[in-house]
Amino acid sequence: MLSQDEILKRMEEWPKHYNPKDIEPKWQKLWLTQEYWEKIFKFDENSEKPVFFIDTPPPFTSGELHMGHAYWVTIADAMARFKKLQGYNVLFPQGWDTQGLPTELKVQYKLGIPKENRDLFLKKCVEWTEDMIGKMKSAMIRLGYRPNWEQFEYRTYHPNYRRVIQRSLIEMHQKGMIRMKQGPVYWCPKCETAVAQSEVGYLEKQGILVYIGFPLKEGGEIVIATTRPELLGATQAVAVNPQDERYKHLVGKKVILPIFGKEVQIIADPDVEKDFGTGAVMISTYGDPQDIRWQLKYNLPVTELVDERGRIKGTGFLDGLKVEEAKKKIVELLKERGYVRKIESIKHNVLSHTERSDCLSPIEFLVKEQVYIDVVPYKGKLLEEYKKMNFKPQRMASKLEEWINNIEWDWNISRQRLYGTPLPFWYCDNLHLVPADISSLPVDPTKSNPPVEKCPHCGLPLKPLTHVADVWVDSSVTVLYLSGFYENKLRFSKTFPADVRLQGTDIIRTWLFYTFFRTLMLAGNVPFKRVIVHGQVLGPDGTRMSKSKGNNVSPMDRIDEFGADAIRMTLLDASIGDDFPFKWDTVKGKKLLLQKLWNASRLAYPFIHGRKLEKPEVLHPIDQWILAKHKEFVEKAIQAYENQDFFVILSMLYEYFWETIADEYLELIKHRLFSDDRSATYTLGRILKDLIILLHPIAPHITEEIYSLIFGEKQSVLLETLPSTEDIKIAEEVVRMGDSVKKFNSLVRTNKVKMRMSMNSQIRVELQGPKQFVEDVMKVEDDLKKTLKITEIAYREADQLDVKISPT
Repeated sequence: MLSQDEILKRMEEWPKHYNPKDIEPKWQKLWLTQEYWEKIFKFDENSEKPVFFIDTPPPFTSGELHMGHAYWVTIADAMARFKKLQGYNVLFPQGWDTQGLPTELKVQYKLGIPKENRDLFLKKCVEWTEDMIGKMKSAMIRLGYRPNWEQFEYRTYHPNYRRVIQRSLIEMHQKGMIRMKQGPVYWCPKCETAVAQSEVGYLEKQGILVYIGFPLKEGGEIVIATTRPELLGATQAVAVNPQDERYKHLVGKKVILPIFGKEVQIIADPDVEKDFGTGAVMISTYGDPQDIRWQLKYNLPVTELVDERGRIKGTGFLDGLKVEEAKKKIVELLKERGYVRKIESIKHNVLSHTERSDCLSPIEFLVKEQVYIDVVPYKGKLLEEYKKMNFKPQRMASKLEEWINNIEWDWNISRQRLYGTPLPFWYCDNLHLVPADISSLPVDPTKSNPPVEKCPHCGLPLKPLTHVADVWVDSSVTVLYLSGFYENKLRFSKTFPADVRLQGTDIIRTWLFYTFFRTLMLAGNVPFKRVIVHGQVLGPDGTRMSKSKGNNVSPMDRIDEFGADAIRMTLLDASIGDDFPFKWDTVKGKKLLLQKLWNASRLAYPFIHGRKLEKPEVLHPIDQWILAKHKEFVEKAIQAYENQDFFVILSMLYEYFWETIADEYLELIKHRLFSDDRSATYTLGRILKDLIILLHPIAPHITEEIYSLIFGEKQSVLLETLPSTEDIKIAEEVVRMGDSVKKFNSLVRTNKVKMRMSMNSQIRVELQGPKQFVEDVMKVEDDLKKTLKITEIAYREADQLDVKISPT
């Protein structure tokens, strides 16, 4: 047995303050070593262990790891570490969504590389991408994130990944699902490319509603209210509701377009809103999706007035003006010529490029030759099959269902850019597509010859398709790529479908939907068993983070001060799916909890380090009580990990560890520890080790450090297994006794504070209370006396509980 001086000396070997700035980078470097990778983090394809596959989002390579990234990084890492402790062979990838317009714009304008120099431009795009990946990866590692970097780090521009993208497109073409056609497309003039329906949405903006008098050919006029007067020249008809009594007599008559002089017919259609404006509307090609529906329904002519850069063309007097400039000018002209009846300022919904937060520009509709994947014909199948995936929270399933129901267009996968996956097709003037040979992939049709000299459908010459793929075409094959769908049948048999898809609410209609759709069409099954959709991390003011609002917070801002573990705990202390504000004061509170764990470990160190602690035949009643509490904590924590309810574990840490172990149990057993009581040392060692193991997925750095200093039987906490509590069988009276003791302690300490006495003051105690309570306290009277500095306890049975103290 160690003397008291030896114990205190050993305790001094342990630093009083936990310093994450020193400890965390040490463990991050160790986790990245070859030795740790092979023993802990490697995915073993030949292992007989059950597999757990997490499909994590490949973030766009912006170079900045924002708080949203930090959130899913933390969730994913906690899940992966827990599953390792549970005995799973974890496939934990990390990809990078490398191709896209933002990188092109950086290279074009920041680096000054012209797009015309294609090879140099693409080379610089890759260089920029790799630089951005380096910055983001460093930040991820600093947060304690440890995926399978060595095996499953992928980039969407890499040849191996492109091969899967292109092969999946060729197979969908073989199934008759991909075609090239000419027609109206969503077009972003700012980004100068077509976009898909999933990338657009409505934003409320300030605008005008112009009431214009259209002369009737037979005399008189009909007044039309429009928010798009600049498209007057593209008007093909005027529509009214067939039930609108004001206009029934005008249906079939002709009107003359002001300024342009063109004659168009008045038609009746039930989709016209009688209560909007005047109840009469222009059908222009194209002002909005409804115009497209009407144009197709009535086979109306098409007049294009807007070019790829959002400028007016084909009018003469408006040509070259941007849409907003043309709007102002034509309103002035209409006023001058007496056609304007009134103008109202309104707030209205404008279809915009919402998928890219740095764009948000209004969408135009242009007629283009584009490549489409059929989606609309499969809506019924999709609405049935998505039910095979479990959602957390369940309400997120309705968001996917709502999106599927709202799909009106097939998926336009063509993008008019350079830095993207080439679409592996050639085409003829009749718009027949001819795919590349699978053996030639990855292929760039602009640099390779077609597999045949002429179109096999019509005999016309073939031209290379210069379009690149929508970025969601790239990222929607993550599960197929990682599971080895095309190239590794053994891995595919073990890993498909993925166990978990982790993502945010903002990409339900893009990444989630497209992965679900493509995997179902190609592999015949849903891509994941479970979909976990997390909420957004808000600014400290409770609103969405924005640099312009000044509430933007980076996880790297104060990570050296508070540590990655405290940040991780803060991010995980919310129910999955809920939005929550991020505050550094909360992080500070989490660091205090970690300091409390550090202090408790420092106290335990001299008594349990390097010792084999065997369970004694008889346990002290107080140790029995804490083991009962421990059993409850362990079982609830494991269940919470299974459900990704990390906030439950963190909540229990305060109640179980801080309030019960640190504030009560450790104080009650100190005197027994110094006398080398086997029951106390065994129990303390057991609950502390279990606690370290269970906290590890959430706070990996401090737990590795404490484990290595106190236990260290193995190289890492991750080589341990989850705690078992099967041997803990505690009677109800023991639990009751412990709770009575806890209450007694609290009453004594409260009285000392009220009497302005120090906690070390010697006192006498008079306890009155129910018989059972009194008997519970009497069972451990000696421990209570030593812990609370009590010289004498007088007992009296009474209905009401009361404790009186007096100095000795």
